[in-house]
Amino acid sequence: MCPGRRPATISGMTAAALPTDPTPDRALPPSEWRRGPALLLALATVGLHVVFAAGYGYHRDELYFLAESKRLDWGFVSEQPFVPALGAFSKLLFGDSVVAARLWPALAGAGVVLIATVVAARFGGGLVAQLSAGMCVGTSTISLALFHLFGPSAFDQLAWAGCLLVLVRLLDGLDGFDRTDDRWWLGFGAIAGLGLWNKNTLVMLAIALVVAVAVTRERWGVVRSPWPWAGGALAVLIASPNLVWQAVHGWPMLEIAATVREDEGGPLAAALFVPMQVLTMNPLLAPVWIAGLVWLARSARYRLLAWVFAAMVVLLLVVGGRSYYLAPMYVLLFAAGAVVLERWAAGRRWRPAALPVALVAAAAVILPSALPVLPVEAHRDLPFATINPIIGESIGWPGFVEQVAAVRNGLPAAERAGAVVLTTNYGQAGAIEMFGAPYGLGQPVSGHNSYWDWGPPPAATSTVVAVGFTDPARLATLFGRVERAGTIDNGVGIDNEEQGAPIWICREPRAPWSELWPQLRRYNA
Repeated sequence: MCPGRRPATISGMTAAALPTDPTPDRALPPSEWRRGPALLLALATVGLHVVFAAGYGYHRDELYFLAESKRLDWGFVSEQPFVPALGAFSKLLFGDSVVAARLWPALAGAGVVLIATVVAARFGGGLVAQLSAGMCVGTSTISLALFHLFGPSAFDQLAWAGCLLVLVRLLDGLDGFDRTDDRWWLGFGAIAGLGLWNKNTLVMLAIALVVAVAVTRERWGVVRSPWPWAGGALAVLIASPNLVWQAVHGWPMLEIAATVREDEGGPLAAALFVPMQVLTMNPLLAPVWIAGLVWLARSARYRLLAWVFAAMVVLLLVVGGRSYYLAPMYVLLFAAGAVVLERWAAGRRWRPAALPVALVAAAAVILPSALPVLPVEAHRDLPFATINPIIGESIGWPGFVEQVAAVRNGLPAAERAGAVVLTTNYGQAGAIEMFGAPYGLGQPVSGHNSYWDWGPPPAATSTVVAVGFTDPARLATLFGRVERAGTIDNGVGIDNEEQGAPIWICREPRAPWSELWPQLRRYNA
């Protein structure tokens, strides 16, 4: 992703040059899904991510999710329970392994790629369209990044893709929602309910779908069928244990959502939302999804999907959602755009062969900004770690823990035995949990998100090694003595969130921990 770069084209095409059929649904009936090539493409997706899985190391979010996996519950402050449960299962099978943890999002990515090929087939695309759709979905910038990391976003993409495939199936009748197909709403509800165990963004899809139906009035007959209501009820039923957990704990996810709106909202974020779509989906692929959006908008059969996309854009602008929250919708746009690509290439000897080459080249250009393909030191002089924080926040965690341990181990022996590490964020605490045992660092504590729920230091703790607190006056309100003891340096000059973070030795708590701990709570995403 390179801000300021003019969006390029595939093989010299512009969006305007890509043909669209005014009645594509009648011209292109659903075609045969080419299972063999699609499975090979999915396997290649897994292979790509496995090759780079070791990368630079764990990301801060991965460290947090794996910490949650040691404390399984029906919910967490900032996550639903699926990823922590999967982390526990992965550890049971493979132990603590970054490669093993990242195998799961790679498999989710392969599933999304497969679904994209199926959607392209349902749109009437042949082999070229199906493989092009899968390649675009699997190698867009944000997809490469999300399918690399062990976290909810990869599985959220898969749940959305499943729901969208069912929605396409529901729209396959030219007369709208065919009553004989209405039972597919149960499939939609089941996938959505399972997806809500992972992330709550699927609620936005439901809202966008309702808005699209209401605005177009094309499918109003659906509300007279009991099956959509049954599908919605099924989704709520499946998700209900986590909803109960949220209610019992005061709906912390709403507080997390408010911080996202505060961080991501505002006029500047709104102005950048559409340009960020071009960047996060790979500028080189923009002609494909733009042509796909036009194709859907002109389709009598699938026009509703274009309205769902438009409703999602408006909804995300209103709530201040992050730009990548729209990424799952591109399964539809890339599939439709791939059909346009195939029609453009039809009858021209060189074009069908050139399409895969062009798409692979587009992926190769964007790869260093999405995956850890370069030496760590290269990011000192390149913009990728700044443009894509996922890269920067995966660098330097073992060294971070070693430096914290050096400060803690420099304490007098009697004091060192009872000292506790207090961090400002869950990534720091997760790193101490993951890498701190050889240094005898013990269990860290933090006021950030679920770490706050997991409690304060032991009541007798009188010495704390505090990491990341930039305001010594803040620490002085909690401790009688505060001393600067070090500064985090990742050793490669990468400017990430931890670089330059101070390390303090804090003594003489000003009150019992039961009174200090509420002051340290911090919920945000």
